Amino acid sequence: MKKYFLFLLFLLPVYLYPQAEFADVSNPVYPFLERMYSLHIINDYDVFQKPKTRRAIGEYLLEVQAAENKLSEIDSGVFHDLMSEFALEMHHTTESFQSPFTGTGYEPFSQKERFLYYNVNEKGNFFINLTADAEPILHHTKNIGTTKATLLNGGGIIRGTLMDRLGFYIQGSNGFALANKSAALQKKLLQYNFKFNEKPDETFFDDNEGYVSLDYDWLNVKFGKDRLLLGYGENKTLMSDNGPKFDYLQFQFKYGIFSFSSFHGKLLGEESFIPDTITAGVNVVKEKYMAYHRLGFHLSDNVTFGAGEIIIYGERPAEFSYLNPFNFYKAAEHNNRDRDNAMIFFDFENRSIQGVRLFTMLLLDDINYSKLGSGWYGNQTLWDLGISYYTSNAIVPIDFHFQYTRVEPFVFTHRLSNNNFTTFGYGLSSVIAPNSELFFSKINFRLTSRIESAFSFSYTIHGANILDSFGNVVKNVGGDFTLGHRTWDADTVHFLDGEREYYRNMTVSLSYEPYNEIKFFFTLISTNYMQTNTLVKLNSDVVNAFFALQVKI
Repeated sequence: MKKYFLFLLFLLPVYLYPQAEFADVSNPVYPFLERMYSLHIINDYDVFQKPKTRRAIGEYLLEVQAAENKLSEIDSGVFHDLMSEFALEMHHTTESFQSPFTGTGYEPFSQKERFLYYNVNEKGNFFINLTADAEPILHHTKNIGTTKATLLNGGGIIRGTLMDRLGFYIQGSNGFALANKSAALQKKLLQYNFKFNEKPDETFFDDNEGYVSLDYDWLNVKFGKDRLLLGYGENKTLMSDNGPKFDYLQFQFKYGIFSFSSFHGKLLGEESFIPDTITAGVNVVKEKYMAYHRLGFHLSDNVTFGAGEIIIYGERPAEFSYLNPFNFYKAAEHNNRDRDNAMIFFDFENRSIQGVRLFTMLLLDDINYSKLGSGWYGNQTLWDLGISYYTSNAIVPIDFHFQYTRVEPFVFTHRLSNNNFTTFGYGLSSVIAPNSELFFSKINFRLTSRIESAFSFSYTIHGANILDSFGNVVKNVGGDFTLGHRTWDADTVHFLDGEREYYRNMTVSLSYEPYNEIKFFFTLISTNYMQTNTLVKLNSDVVNAFFALQVKI
């Protein structure tokens, strides 16, 4: 079987040195390509899902190169930096690469792509990088004052492509925190890191990713773990970076105006601890899975429509009916005796006006059309609306983003608590909870091709469940991911019922990359929280400042 598989790979047509790995979702190529897509520099770009293969990104960058005369000076500078990074995918060359063990020289402070080691030949390619970062954190609250912490982290990346089609990626890092642990926990990665939270005095943390992928011109299959984002706008409504990464099996293809994407992922369910005097106890995590598929229609150069389904299920082995991507999940869920959490969604995007992208998405967690407008708890819908505007040929390129998200009560919850839309208790969607609405705005602007800054402001109103003095829920209004409708809860609930909570978040960020792969970051996040329905009004302010230096060699 193995020999037959390898023989088949060699028989299929290939190009010279294509890259079957994926570019990480944090890669700056994604906002650049979204900008180029909105300005009509490139076409047929899927904004809905990231990450994308390096081969596909190289093809989009070739489109940009063909229209480079339309770029502003700063956009052109950004493009040339990306052209250096994706030189192999674009022009099958390594002239912009350097390594202390490959080539004729190595310049630590240059604009070339740096690798500890790389090898590129007709059989494939292989790259090794070492990574290091340091991140001081300042955490300030009214009651406690200012606390500090510093995170030090180091690791490596091994990636490559074999036989022009089979990609692989391995990333691992280890770090530790100095000084105050509560300040260190302001970093989202550490909030769900097992090692860092295993003991009160633990300061060690780790992270990893890894996958293999099989990539052809129209078909891609991937198995492993990395960060996956789904949805339009700055706040990803279906899959965000709010929770831990998870392993999944992904299948994608594109043919004509049609595109299809699906994955089946292993989530982390409810956790408990069983004490034992002999073994010192064991952590128990319930089985939990997620299945997703979406069919996209590129109706014209400027109009895209999509429809898809999501299933959350658990406490049993992987379900074959959901492992099959070509299936109607909602009907399969009924055939499986209605034990799982099924959702359907529809999305639409339009970029007919140059520089402007309009998008919307409707998610139906559950619906009974005869009870629309009645306040019945089972009518669970989510609306996401947004607009992005990109200035063209300006002295300073600026992007404006506006987004409104409305999540009705009990959306993403389920009567079986392990079937809610979370992994390890963190919402898979953006940080907005059920029974909430979010008003979001953001401005991105580049002072130079290497200095980028952003300002965002969000205002969230949340109807929280009403608790007693012991923290028990006395009125369930569908405001918590982890608590679905119970038999004794009222059948009628209205939007924003419960304890009114208000969140105002302001974020200022600045990044500077003086030399390639040497980056400085600064992020300031100010959060104001207020609750008004209680007898004693609650009002708190939290300010976090993150300073970071990242180096890759």
